[in-house]
Amino acid sequence: MSGDDYHTNFGDLQITPRVLLSESRNFTQSFNVTFRIPTGSEDNGLGFASVTPTWEFWANPWSKLVLRGGAGFLLPYTDSDRTRNAFLANFAAAYYFTPHNLTPFGDLVLYLSANLLQPIDDRGPKNTVFTLTPGFRTHLGANWYLLGGVEVVTSNPKPFDFQILGGLMKVF
Repeated sequence: MSGDDYHTNFGDLQITPRVLLSESRNFTQSFNVTFRIPTGSEDNGLGFASVTPTWEFWANPWSKLVLRGGAGFLLPYTDSDRTRNAFLANFAAAYYFTPHNLTPFGDLVLYLSANLLQPIDDRGPKNTVFTLTPGFRTHLGANWYLLGGVEVVTSNPKPFDFQILGGLMKVF
């Protein structure tokens, strides 16, 4: 052992049904409810079940610039001293670099996302967690997308130094 406390584990499985509230050429709003299934490791601060209702938006105000964001609540329903009711918010700016049909690098977009988690219950200190996540997304073809990023904590105390995030998404 090297003496550090770094480890590798998987996160919780999350399923998110969405309801479209409004949509125009350059602006979309949705209401989402994420159901978290505790498949992750407690070493990562995961392994709990929750429901997370959120309002989210997407806007294309100019050329290839895209803005997205949202706000909602994390509401755990498993008994654990690690989970708290919390207010969540995020905002991201992104820019498209390639056209959609240039697979496997179609719709290549680079982004920077700011993320906030603020506990709202009285079960402990109200330590705000603020992170920045630079990342990418690309269209692989056949409505499959590859996503990746590195989430870095900028607030103190730090629940972690950084997380490498990845995903494979199928659009239906």
